[in-house]
Amino acid sequence: MSGGILILFLLGVTAGAVIQGSLGFGFSFVVVPLLGLLRPEALPATVLIMSMPMTITLALRERGDIEAGGLVRLTAGRVVGTVVGVWLVRSWPTEELAVLTGAALLAGVAVSAFAPSFEAGRRTQLALGMASGIMGTTAAVGGPPAALAYQHRPGPQLRATLSASFVIGSVLSLTGLALADQVSRGDFVLALQLLPGLAAGLLLSPHVARRLDRAWLRPAVLAFAAATAVAVVVRALV
Repeated sequence: MSGGILILFLLGVTAGAVIQGSLGFGFSFVVVPLLGLLRPEALPATVLIMSMPMTITLALRERGDIEAGGLVRLTAGRVVGTVVGVWLVRSWPTEELAVLTGAALLAGVAVSAFAPSFEAGRRTQLALGMASGIMGTTAAVGGPPAALAYQHRPGPQLRATLSASFVIGSVLSLTGLALADQVSRGDFVLALQLLPGLAAGLLLSPHVARRLDRAWLRPAVLAFAAATAVAVVVRALV
């Protein structure tokens, strides 16, 4: 990999980590399209490998705000979703799968946007956790469905609970992909090369998070979830 491409990847990872550290999700929104354009064979495993140290750091940063009940339900749903996602990866055409998952996420964002009083109950949290597992395994973009469950919650609770759930979810998705022979040594090498960008983004993210928490958190969550869904569909169709 040339030095120019490595620098481009590092900048993308830094931007993604700033977004994730501010919203609780969004790392994949920047990193997945970038890798998909220049190193498509690195998806989704490289993103999941980088997600583990990032989500562990974010969960520990605001650990006092983790909602235990929501964490259990999101994680339980993600376990089921991961199993379904692995089956889909092995049995469905990649393009059709991306269009389906992207369209489902976009529909969820639309429902949330036009129903401002929407508050995810226990069953909805389970369902969104399952959707997170499916999208995380098939397209490495598992954050937006889970974020919809916490769009009305305080920023620290959203970020901490989602991050704790993503720690478990990333391990599950990566394990499932490894069992399906979808993880290579090169994925780990690239993830290690990009760790400096990840660290830089995490250091910058608290400053952005404080600004978003004042009034812009929910609009930002919905906007990034919708943009992610559109990006997934467009990438599959182009």
